[in-house]
Amino acid sequence: MSSNTIKKATFLQLAFMIYGAACAGAFGLEDMISTAGPGIAIITLMIMPFIFSVPVSFAVAELTTMLPVEGGQYRWSRMAFGDFWGFQAGWWAWMSGVVTNSLFAVLFTDYLKNWIPQVESGVPHWLTCLALIWVLHYLNLRGINVVGNSAILLSVILLAPFVIMLVLGVAQWQHNPFAPMFAPDKNFLTGFGSALVLAIWLYSGYDKLSAAAEEVENPQRAFPPALLFAATLAMLSYVLPTVAGLAALGNWQDWASAYFATAATQIGGAWLGHFMTFGALCSNALLLNVTMLAASRYPFALAQDGFLPKRLTRIHPQFGTPTLSLLFGSLTYSLLALFDFTQLIIIYSWFQMASNLLLYANVWAMRRTHADMPRPFKIPFGKPGLLLAMIPTYLIALVAMGSTVWSDGEFDAKQFLIAAAALLSGPVVYFGVRELKKKIRAEKKPAR
Repeated sequence: MSSNTIKKATFLQLAFMIYGAACAGAFGLEDMISTAGPGIAIITLMIMPFIFSVPVSFAVAELTTMLPVEGGQYRWSRMAFGDFWGFQAGWWAWMSGVVTNSLFAVLFTDYLKNWIPQVESGVPHWLTCLALIWVLHYLNLRGINVVGNSAILLSVILLAPFVIMLVLGVAQWQHNPFAPMFAPDKNFLTGFGSALVLAIWLYSGYDKLSAAAEEVENPQRAFPPALLFAATLAMLSYVLPTVAGLAALGNWQDWASAYFATAATQIGGAWLGHFMTFGALCSNALLLNVTMLAASRYPFALAQDGFLPKRLTRIHPQFGTPTLSLLFGSLTYSLLALFDFTQLIIIYSWFQMASNLLLYANVWAMRRTHADMPRPFKIPFGKPGLLLAMIPTYLIALVAMGSTVWSDGEFDAKQFLIAAAALLSGPVVYFGVRELKKKIRAEKKPAR
């Protein structure tokens, strides 16, 4: 997409953008501690990189180094399985961004109301969401280099209070952070299952920046170490401050949404609590900033191949960014910021898990159909290594998708229909577009 005159993202910018898309700090894990139990929660956070995020990163690295193109998963799936599955991959990736990006703006405002109570609800709440969305829209319009620099800055700011909390928490260590292993109403299976559902959300997103691979300097060399850096930093971001907080306070039953600010206050004083709240604001801004960039590249790539209106391929003459794709996304996020997100999270889970399943299928298929293409990085140990990487992800996907439609041992038909309808929207739109294109061609065909 970007020409040679447009400044591309460096390795460091890419690494922190991937970190921002996949983690952006430990905010969001607090409920796992009290619902599953501190011991099983920490163990889950420690093992998830090895059974989920690192294998997914390996698959992304192999495909990106083989084919570093705009649209990432969409273009890989189209090459491996044809137009239909390519469109599904692009649609899933695009829609997963559409249904969740506005959530980051809402969460940003929810943290801000701790300082400015007037934005708690109603029009002030929505206007605050809009302000964040359109400021970040402007940064995205300026290009991936600007987004990359802001990702580094926001990451440093949001990590700083966690580092301080870690040092102070270790100095005040007086409790076993792993005790108890499970919450009173949980055993190994129920505790791990409860922790796993949230851990999947926490460790997803390593595939997103592949959608902008052409905008990165030397992507074949940059992506593998950037993915490994982000996965490692994510695990440390989740595990270390959690252990420090539990070791210093021992009050695992009190951990709930946004509890890191409270824990920071108890460990370091009010100033650290305020610093942690500011870190949470930076975290949600970072998540929205980076995922806004990734989500805008899918409609651009789909439009290039004729699946969406050609006007979506319009790029900024100076910055090389997809202006109309970005505009459409920001307008959508602005509207969705008005709604409840319970159902949208379920839809996101199904889109994301379906994308992960197709990701490994792409690796498997293209090792056979495009075996001669150079792969500077490859999942090690041949077919056994690929199987070892993909089987845990497939099992985790089944657990994650199942957990959204089963509640307290009962099947929720409404939730299932919502999630199934979301996935089926891809085939409906695909065949609708194909029939429309046939009709347009027929109308343009001169009469004999």
